[in-house]
Amino acid sequence: MNTNVAILSAALTVIGLVLAIFGASWLNQRATERLIERLDKQLDARFAAIDARFASLETRFETILAEIKRLDQRIDSVEQRLDRIERQLETLFKPSLPQR
Repeated sequence: MNTNVAILSAALTVIGLVLAIFGASWLNQRATERLIERLDKQLDARFAAIDARFASLETRFETILAEIKRLDQRIDSVEQRLDRIERQLETLFKPSLPQR
């Protein structure tokens, strides 16, 4: 066998191996990028769902606070009425000392 042919064959083999390694690396990188993009989309969807849940909880919380405020107003109104009734009863039923 001719040495030139053997050197040329070895050089082509090495070049082929290098190209195969770079090609496999490039394909692996593309696959990894696709996986990362898919993960990014899934995380975005989950964060959007969490944001929606927080928004609904915030709405419910605001509704509860409004109900509490309304109840506080009603309790204040009832307290005022009770105070007024107590004053009226005190004026009607003033304690008096028995006469001797």
